[in-house]
Amino acid sequence: MNIAIKSSLPEKKSSVVKGLFLFLVVLVVIAIAAGTAPRSNASTAEKLPPDAAQAAQVMAEQTAQPAPAYSLLVWSGAAPDRPTPEQPGQIALLSEDGTVTPLFDVPAPATRLAVCATSPDGSVLAFYAGDDNGALYLQSGFSAPVQIEAVPALTCLGGGRVEFSPDGRWLAYIAYEPGAAQSEFADGFLRVVDTGTAQPVFNGENATAFELIPGGVAYISFYTNDRNEADEAAITVWDGSARREVVTLRPSGPDCRFVSGQLAAAPNARYLVVMGQRCKGGDSRTQWQLYAINPAEGSATLAASDFQVGAFVPFARTNDIFFARDGSRAYFTIPDGVTAYTAGVKAVNLADLTVSDVIERQAVLPNFSGAANVFPQFSPDGRWLALVVTSPNNDNTLTVLDLANPTVAPITLPAGSRGDVFSALAFAPDGRRLYTIMGGAFLGADNSLISIDLSTGSSNRVARGRFAQWLVVMPDGQIAVTDWQIPADAKEPPYLNTVVINPDTGITTTWFTGADVVDGKVTNRRFALPLAWR
Repeated sequence: MNIAIKSSLPEKKSSVVKGLFLFLVVLVVIAIAAGTAPRSNASTAEKLPPDAAQAAQVMAEQTAQPAPAYSLLVWSGAAPDRPTPEQPGQIALLSEDGTVTPLFDVPAPATRLAVCATSPDGSVLAFYAGDDNGALYLQSGFSAPVQIEAVPALTCLGGGRVEFSPDGRWLAYIAYEPGAAQSEFADGFLRVVDTGTAQPVFNGENATAFELIPGGVAYISFYTNDRNEADEAAITVWDGSARREVVTLRPSGPDCRFVSGQLAAAPNARYLVVMGQRCKGGDSRTQWQLYAINPAEGSATLAASDFQVGAFVPFARTNDIFFARDGSRAYFTIPDGVTAYTAGVKAVNLADLTVSDVIERQAVLPNFSGAANVFPQFSPDGRWLALVVTSPNNDNTLTVLDLANPTVAPITLPAGSRGDVFSALAFAPDGRRLYTIMGGAFLGADNSLISIDLSTGSSNRVARGRFAQWLVVMPDGQIAVTDWQIPADAKEPPYLNTVVINPDTGITTTWFTGADVVDGKVTNRRFALPLAWR
């Protein structure tokens, strides 16, 4: 029902009253808006160090603004398939309609850009950009990356490791000494960084390996003699407020020295440590030693040791430890001597510390310079480990270990013809499927996107293409890959499209076209390499 109210005031006076009334209404609206608007955090930011203030400002802006309609974080630039050192491109957001929104100019010179670690909830990335030397960055949500520290590439690649705490609060890494990749052993400064402020909360010296533990970090430090040989290895724990050296390991003889060390926290509040040792007298082969460390008692038990053909090298992660999900056993790797970056995988029963072989040799592990086959991947829930086992004849097999059922035979999938490779791996977010790119090893070679059902071990081809090694799975299960396009005219160069594939239907959508094709001529080649979903 509409009710008309007729004013009894003269017309001119009524207009004045109406004007005053409207003016008062505007003042009230402004006052309400001012009272409900978010308060400025400028005073808080001013109290923080410059880098922390920048990180706080970025996070505040991200919280205050609605998320833009972008889905894919990419490394983009103007080149056929990847940047040149002088023009390293940008970190950008790619939308479904092909719009590229730059976030950050990658500093030149740079030929390496790698995602080092992803926070457990997927919201924060730690990535490296540079050449053999560059910097480590944090990237959160839709915000621009924030530099943490200038570091060598070894911090992220090869024997290095970057790790988030389970709650995503901390990030840990080692800022290695110059030339560490070519040294007998690699060590440097252990950093534990608050991911909210990008500022360090802990520094440890001479660190060669570490593991984040609840409320702190455990790490190995090497100490050297006057010949720069590591003759002591200290196992130290920082509990969030103070550090404590729990045990010191020494080589087995006066002419021996440590050349590698790795540490992992076992479910029974113990640490497992694998040391590599070499001696000048007697048997000069590398020897691995498996220790069980009791931090409460400050004791170390040598559980097993043996000589090996290969040598531990800093530029390959051939000394690694990980656990079965039920905590019944641990796995560790040792060099096999076939190549610098292949290894055998052994299992140790944590009840009696007996050791057995899981993979005898030639499991492909992370390497500073890269490899034709992809490096290992763990499923999001930690149940599955997927890795490639190669052979002297370059016959490659994808091997998937079920860490929840360590006695069950692994899932295996041959690459196909001799020389075919597995160039990419990615698990579905729910851990039920594994996707891999399998086929030709050369640029533009025919290959396939394969899906593996981990509950049955069965595999099927999702799509054929000429896929490069970039592969990311989004939360709803769709897959972003890069696909080489070969023009009909053999004189025209290939170019790289970024496409999204539905693994259930096989429907492919092109999000980014890697060149302009006019009258059959290819010009303006460019790239957008998928890094993560946003």
